[in-house]
Amino acid sequence: MTHRPRAERDAERLRAATVNRAAKTAAGNAAMDRALAQIEAAFGEAAAANDFKLRVERLCRLGPHHPTLRARFGARAQMLAGCNLAIATAKAERWWREERRAFQIASALGYGSRLSLEVLRELRLLLRLMRFKRLNAEFDTIISAWRGDLVAEAAE
Repeated sequence: MTHRPRAERDAERLRAATVNRAAKTAAGNAAMDRALAQIEAAFGEAAAANDFKLRVERLCRLGPHHPTLRARFGARAQMLAGCNLAIATAKAERWWREERRAFQIASALGYGSRLSLEVLRELRLLLRLMRFKRLNAEFDTIISAWRGDLVAEAAE
């Protein structure tokens, strides 16, 4: 079985949901049921999780030296300097839990902003992906690139 990109698998999931829903319904409401199935497949929980993973895949394709990644993860990368990948992953998990708790409290008061929570969520997934792919050796280089160390050295 060959690997297919996530975007292709997502499109296939949408088509399959439509076909499955249409097969289960009577002919009279088939068009409406297909439309409802497509909406459910495109905007459900699975679609939201898949969209998040697609966003992180796009960030990975940019490469660690891209300015977007430095802007997005630079401050947290400063705090991860000197850590190994396992410790960095644990710290990111803790930061994400604390930020989620703070967001819940702020939202209850009407002041919640999701940006820092989303950045930590992306960082958390990226670090977990690095651990899964056993990128321990490349971790220091990636963190240095996010911190902008290589850019600063080139400017000197």
